[in-house]
Amino acid sequence: MKLSIKHITIICAALLVSSCSRQEVVQPIRTDIVDAVFASGQITTDNEYLVTSNAQGYLIKSYVEEGDVVSEGMPLFHISNDKQTPQLETAIANYEDAYRQAQPNSPQLSQLQLQITQAEQQLELDKRNYERYSSLHEANAISTSELEKMKLQYELSQNNLKIQEQSYSETDAILQLNLENTKQQLKLQEETSSDYVLHASTSGQVLDMYNEIGELINLGQPIAKIGGANYIIQLYVAEEDIKLVQENQKVLVALNTDSDQTHSAIISKILPAFSVDEQSFIVEAQFVDQLDYIYPGTQLQANIIIREAEDALVIPAAYLIENNQVQLKSGEMVSIRTGIKTLEWVEVLSGLETSDQLTLAER
Repeated sequence: MKLSIKHITIICAALLVSSCSRQEVVQPIRTDIVDAVFASGQITTDNEYLVTSNAQGYLIKSYVEEGDVVSEGMPLFHISNDKQTPQLETAIANYEDAYRQAQPNSPQLSQLQLQITQAEQQLELDKRNYERYSSLHEANAISTSELEKMKLQYELSQNNLKIQEQSYSETDAILQLNLENTKQQLKLQEETSSDYVLHASTSGQVLDMYNEIGELINLGQPIAKIGGANYIIQLYVAEEDIKLVQENQKVLVALNTDSDQTHSAIISKILPAFSVDEQSFIVEAQFVDQLDYIYPGTQLQANIIIREAEDALVIPAAYLIENNQVQLKSGEMVSIRTGIKTLEWVEVLSGLETSDQLTLAER
């Protein structure tokens, strides 16, 4: 939300008492003064992300509870997949059938292999007969036509063997292609089915869960929030103050869970874009010391230290008039050089001493 307080000054109690007296005559005093920008905010964690559903179905099982620590890849939720299960079973059956058919001992390939063996035996027989007929023909024991007939039979056996081998190769290639296709279909169905079991993307802690068992979960719907192990102070800084904030500045933080105690932090990151949702700029800070108890989502108030001065000479802001002048008790107008300047206090760098007495000038 947009902040209505521009910035504040932290100053010691002694000065507050002196300034609140509303005396007509005041004297500058020395004290520590701090100029700070106010910011509200909350505690978040690093690497926060939402666990969203990759499919539609009913939430049938939760493997975690809020506060549980999870590791990367750990199953978190199971969504029903009534439509997907039959498709997966069909893909498994098709793959197993294609795998059996692609094996060398499958009925189809075994039959083709048998035909090849028979063709090889027939070729060997016809080869021997042709060689015997050739010898007989050389001895004029048979006619040339009988030799040609046997030669033709031998050539037919050679061609038949080639046809059988080619048929085996083509059938084997088709079966292997079918096996690969069914394998890819099975992989696709397995990946789709895995969408119904949601896993942790990174290690962290379950910060929040949004659904109960039995609820319908839509595609892309958040189911839980996971956060990392490191806590981050997320601050909302007003538009008019963001120019004053820099990395490594000190921050004093008061948590709503323990508002009486102040914790030290350091600005670690300034997000460049204006947050439309928060109507502020978002600044991140880290605690200097580890806290014993801290809860994500805890609301807080913080002061970002812009400038600070020790043993500074200060006067109430109401006594400063135009052109950095003040009015002494004698009525004389004195020009001063100022430092930290806020709505309530002004740091005097030169032009006054603690012995000087000031009165409110008529405006």
